[in-house]
Amino acid sequence: MENILIDWIKDSNSWKNAKNLNLLDRQEKEYPFLLRTDDFYITLFNKLFRALTAQTFTSGDNHDELLLVAKGIELYSLDKTRGDFYGVNYAENILYVSSIYYLTDYYTTSVLLSNLFYTEDYDSDIDRFIHGFLTLNRSLENPYMNLLNLFLESGYQPYLEDLLKGLKQELEEANPYNYAPLLLAKSLVGKFCSNNIWVSLTRANPHFNWVNFINHRLDKNWVLFPSQRKALEKGILIQDNTFSLQMPTSSGKTSLCEIIVYNEIINKRKVLLLAPFRALASELNHSFRKNFSPLGISVKTLYGGQTPTRDEKAELDKVDLLICTPEKFMAIENHIPNLHELFSTVICDEGHLLDDAQRGLSYELLLAKLKKNKEEQPPKKYIYISAIIPNLENINQWLGGNENTIVKSSYRPTHLTYGFLYEKETDNNKTFTLEMFSKKNNLLDSSIESILSVNKDYKFRNPLTNRINTYNYNTYKAKAASIALRSLNNGSVAIYSPQKGDDGVKGLAEEVIKQITSLSFPNPKTTSYQDEYDLLAYFERVFGQEYILTKSIDYGFAIHHGDLPQSTREIIEMCVREKIIPLVICTSTLAEGVNLPIKTIVLHTIKRFDFNLERKIPIKKRDIKNIVGRAGRAGQETEGIVISVNQNEYQYIKEVIDEEQIEPVNGYLFQIINNITQIIRDKRLLLTNELIEAEHEEFKRLIDSIDKSIIDSLYEEVTDENLSEILTDIISRTFSYYQSNKEDKETLKNIYSLRAKIITPYLKRRQLKTLKESGASIRVFEDILEKIDLEDEIWKEATFPFSEDIVDYFLDSVFRLKHIQYDLDNFRQKTNIYPNKDIIISILKNWMDGKWYFEISETININLDGLLKIMLFIDSVIYPAISNIITIVKNKLAEEGIKISEDLEDLDKVIQYGVNGRIYCNLIDLGFTDRMSLYSISSWLEKNFKSINLADMNSIEMVLKRNKSEIEEYLKQSVPKISSIKFNANLKNL
Repeated sequence: MENILIDWIKDSNSWKNAKNLNLLDRQEKEYPFLLRTDDFYITLFNKLFRALTAQTFTSGDNHDELLLVAKGIELYSLDKTRGDFYGVNYAENILYVSSIYYLTDYYTTSVLLSNLFYTEDYDSDIDRFIHGFLTLNRSLENPYMNLLNLFLESGYQPYLEDLLKGLKQELEEANPYNYAPLLLAKSLVGKFCSNNIWVSLTRANPHFNWVNFINHRLDKNWVLFPSQRKALEKGILIQDNTFSLQMPTSSGKTSLCEIIVYNEIINKRKVLLLAPFRALASELNHSFRKNFSPLGISVKTLYGGQTPTRDEKAELDKVDLLICTPEKFMAIENHIPNLHELFSTVICDEGHLLDDAQRGLSYELLLAKLKKNKEEQPPKKYIYISAIIPNLENINQWLGGNENTIVKSSYRPTHLTYGFLYEKETDNNKTFTLEMFSKKNNLLDSSIESILSVNKDYKFRNPLTNRINTYNYNTYKAKAASIALRSLNNGSVAIYSPQKGDDGVKGLAEEVIKQITSLSFPNPKTTSYQDEYDLLAYFERVFGQEYILTKSIDYGFAIHHGDLPQSTREIIEMCVREKIIPLVICTSTLAEGVNLPIKTIVLHTIKRFDFNLERKIPIKKRDIKNIVGRAGRAGQETEGIVISVNQNEYQYIKEVIDEEQIEPVNGYLFQIINNITQIIRDKRLLLTNELIEAEHEEFKRLIDSIDKSIIDSLYEEVTDENLSEILTDIISRTFSYYQSNKEDKETLKNIYSLRAKIITPYLKRRQLKTLKESGASIRVFEDILEKIDLEDEIWKEATFPFSEDIVDYFLDSVFRLKHIQYDLDNFRQKTNIYPNKDIIISILKNWMDGKWYFEISETININLDGLLKIMLFIDSVIYPAISNIITIVKNKLAEEGIKISEDLEDLDKVIQYGVNGRIYCNLIDLGFTDRMSLYSISSWLEKNFKSINLADMNSIEMVLKRNKSEIEEYLKQSVPKISSIKFNANLKNL
C-alpha cells in the first residue's frame, strides 16, 4: 500500500477518534485527507474492489491491509462522521465496510456495523440480500435468501452451491451498476461455503445429526470464530482426551462450551462446569438454560452458602449439566458421597484461579479428586480454559492431556487499542495528549492532542469569590476521572482501581462528582436510564441519601467493589450489562469472569496495598491482562479501548500487552507447601504434630488448609488401614505434587502423613461423615465440640421468629472459638474497626428485623462503609462458624435419634437475606431472593391469604402461580422497578 494512503488512513483514524470525543477544535495537526475526500474514497474503494476481484482476502497476510481500508471507508457511513462527507450512499457504503470485516473474520463487528441501516434502506435484491446475510436476517424474502435459508435449515450443501453458482452466472452478465454488489455477494457466500456452522460442526463430529442444535442457534450466528474452529479442528468433540484452551476474553468461549456440552450430553456423558465466581456461574446459568431448554437438556446451577439446601441436593443424578463453584461442589459432595462419579466431562472455566488465595485450594483439590476413577470407569475428560497461562502445557499434562490437545489462540473478535496519557507543555496552556497504540496493527497507531487542557477543561468560576480558579488536575485520580468523563462521548466506560477507599473507588467517585459539578466534562446522567428503573429510589432505601453509591447513582454512574453486598453488586452488574448506566468505577470484582459491554477501561492505577510488605505493589500481570481484556465486548462494541493515566506504570502495562514475564499458575497448595518448607528450612525444624500445635496461628492456618483438603478428599469407605495408601494417591494427583521439587514433595508427604495420624481416630469412631459435613477443619471441629452443650434445649426449641437471645447464644458460642479471635484481630488490624459481640448482635438483630444498611448504621453509630465491612466479616467468618456449629450439633444429635429444630436449619437464610420467618425462607427456596420484593410480597400474602397455611411452601407456590398478574401489579406500586425485575423473572418460571 502506498505510503501516502497509509498516512491518510492513519490521519483519518486519528480524526475519527478526536471527533468521537468532540475534540476536533483542539487538534493542532491538519488532516490532509479532508481536502481530498473524494480521492480518498475512490482510492480506498479501488483497493477494496481489487481485493475482491483477486480474492486476496482469503490470505491472513492481507487482512491487516484490508482492515486499514475498512477503517478509512467506514468514516463515510458512521453516525458521528458521515455528516462531513457528501456524494456517498451511506447505506450501500456500510455494506462494503461490513463485508470487509466479515471477510477478515471480524464477524461481530460486521453485524454491528451493518445494523446501522435497515433492509428497507436498500433498493435492489442483491443489496438487500447482502444486508440480510450480514445481519443474520432470515425473514428476508428474495431468491438469494430463500436458497440460503434452505441450506441453514438443513445443512444440505447443494443449496449453497446453487446460490454461489447463480451469483457467479449473474456476475458474468452483470451491468456496471450491479457488478460490484454481485462481486461482494459472491465473495461473502464463497467464504461462507467453507466457514459456516454446518461445515464446522459436521467436520468436527460427523457421527450425529446437528440439525436441532443448529436450528436453535440460527438467530445468533452462522459461523464460528477462528479460535472456536481451531479447537474443533483439534478433535475436541471426538476425542476423550483432556484439552486445554487459551482464549482471550470475549473470543467465543461460552459459545464453544455450549457446543462441547451439547456434544458430550448427546454422547451420554454428564457434564460438570466449574465456574469459580458466583457472578460467572449466574451468567452461565442464564445462557445455558436459555439455549438448552428448547433442546430438552436439563441445567442446574449451584453457588453460595456453606450448607446445601434440600432443593440443591434434589435430583442431581438426573441433571445433564451442573454449573457449580468448586467450593460448593465440595460442600455438596460432603453430603452426597461420590457425586463426582456421575460426571464424565469436566469443564474448568477461569483456570488461572488454581492459585487464587480464596478459591485456588478448593479448585485444585476438587480436580485432583475428580481425577480418581473406579477401575471400571474411563478417565474423565477435562476442558481447561483460561485467557492466559504461560505454563498451560504443564497443567494440560497434569490433567491427562498431551501436546496435541493444547489449543492456543490470540484471536479477538473486537480490536483492542491502548492509550497512554502524556503531559505536553505549551507557552500559555498545559495540555495532555493520548498516544494510541495497537498491538495488532501498528499502522493504526495515532494520537489525540489536547484530550485534556488546563485552560479549556480545568478553569472554573468560584461561586464564592466570582473569580476564575484552576482545578487541581495534577493527581492521577483527577486525570482518571477526567479521561473517563471525556470518553463517555465514545460509549460506556469503567474506571478500574485495585483499592476501595479514598485512594481507590470511593475517592474516584467523589472526584467524578466534583468534576461533574465544577467543570464542563460530559455528564453521565445525560446517557443514563436510572430514572426508568427507579435506581435512586432503590439505593436511597437501601443505603440512605448520603452514601457514596447513592450519590453516584444520582449523578448517573455507579461504583462496584467487594465490600458491597452480593445483591447490590448483582444489580449494578445488570445495570452495566443492560447499559442502564454508562459509567462504573470498580475493582476487579466487576471483571471476574463476567462479560460486560464496556467500550473504554481507564486504569487509575495497577497497584494495591500489601499488608505484609506495608506498601503498594503492582497486581499480577495476568490479572491486568484479564481486566483490560474486558474492554470491547464482542457483539456489543466494534472496538475496545484501554487508557492508562499513571506514567510511572506505563512500562509495566506495556510488558502486560506484550505478554512479557506473565506469572505462571502454580496452584495454591503449592504455595502452602512452599511456605511450610521455607519455615522448616529457616528454623531447622523436624516437623511433628506437637510442633505444629506449638506454632503461631498463621502456620496453623496453613495446616488447617491441609487438614481440610484431606477431609474433603476422603470417601466414607476409607478405613484407618487404607488411609495411608489413599492419601498417597491423593497427593500424587495434585498439581502441586506434579510440579514440586524433591524437597517440596517430601514436605507434602510428611505433612499428609502426620495429619493422617490426627484423622485416624475419626475413622475408628466412624465420624468421618460428621466431620466432612461440618465443613470445618479438625481443629475447629474439636473446638466446637468442646464449647457447645449438646443437651441444651435450644437445639430443639428454637423456632421462628428467632429472638435476640438466640442470636446472643450463637454469637457467644462463636466468640469462644479460638480461631475467631485471630480473624477478629486481623479484621481490626486491616480496617481499624473494632466490632465486639454486642455490636454484631445488634447488627444481626436489626438485619433480621428487616432494617436496611443505613438504618443499622445509624442505630449502632458506625459509618456505613464500616458497617458493610463488618457485615462482610459476618458473612465470611461468623456465618460459616454458626453453620459449622449447627451442622455438627445436628449430626451429633442424629446419632442419638434426636432431630434439631427445622427452623434452626434455616438460620443460614436468616443471616444471609436478613429475614426472620418461615414464609420468607419458603419464598427463598422457591428462588425469590431480592430482599426488598421478598418483604413486600410476604406482606401481600399475609394480608390477602389469611386462611392459607403460608408456612407451607407448596401453598405459597400455588398462590403465586395463580396470582402472577396481581403480584406484578402490586410490585409496581410497592417497590422500585429494579427490585421487581428479578422477582418477576422468577415468577414467570414458576
